[in-house]
Amino acid sequence: MSTTLRNEYFGPYKLIRSMGNAHGASRFVVLCNRTDTNYTLYRFEHISSAKQRRTLFDTLLKMSVLNHSHLLKIESVSYDDSGRLCVVTPYTGNHDGLVTLDDLLLIRDGKLGMIEAARALEHLLDAIRYAHLQQVVNGSIHQSNILVDRYGCLQVQFYGFDLLMQSSEETAHKRTTQVADEIRSIVQLGYTMMTGLTSRNDRIAPSRVIKKLDRNWDTWFDIGLDPIDGFESVEHAIQALPTNPNCDQWLTTKNIRVPQVHIGSMLRRFRTPTSSRSSRSPATRNLRNR
Repeated sequence: MSTTLRNEYFGPYKLIRSMGNAHGASRFVVLCNRTDTNYTLYRFEHISSAKQRRTLFDTLLKMSVLNHSHLLKIESVSYDDSGRLCVVTPYTGNHDGLVTLDDLLLIRDGKLGMIEAARALEHLLDAIRYAHLQQVVNGSIHQSNILVDRYGCLQVQFYGFDLLMQSSEETAHKRTTQVADEIRSIVQLGYTMMTGLTSRNDRIAPSRVIKKLDRNWDTWFDIGLDPIDGFESVEHAIQALPTNPNCDQWLTTKNIRVPQVHIGSMLRRFRTPTSSRSSRSPATRNLRNR
């Protein structure tokens, strides 16, 4: 079935082709009659609740303030004649449609070149550092939500949308965890882009997969993928990148964390000497008395 559309417009934008759904909105490639330029249109279905409409509109307005080369820019937010909220962004795809990092890795047999992967990490980390300074957090970022343009530039699609749609009370106390999850997800993406492998507890050090790789990358991924003692912040992750000549001092920085307490040690700590002695079997007591 053809996805080509006929004579359907949103303002100066003519809808050319449907490109599936994303973030709860129908997505189209459109042509602006004024500039003869392609854009992407996200169209949300009509929402009957006035509160939900206001939340969605306010969320998209907050996202439209973000202006970074590796975050998909929201050009405009407005309603169409049917009361559906529409968002216009630059079109990052080619003649076949949009390309995600997931698609690119599939084309490249699961991984990128070393230089490409390192540059992609720098771009993504710089983007989330900028967003965090604007008090916007996304949480974990998946490679299917990262668009790749015709020049190989990565752009995160609808950064922060899901968390901004939640109430501030719901997200405020989770911010530290969300930031940590977001940084770790970028490190996981970097590991996959560089090695073609998924990060697991028994993961292989990158230097064992890539010949002549700087061993600092092993340390960087060890820190970044640690679910407890990961990077303190995005700035820490950026400064510790082995592409930074001064990375050594950042790779040796240790976070001050509350030590883990194992349940077994706690039980032993609170066990009374009497109960401990009485729990021994008669045979054990006899052996000790011999």
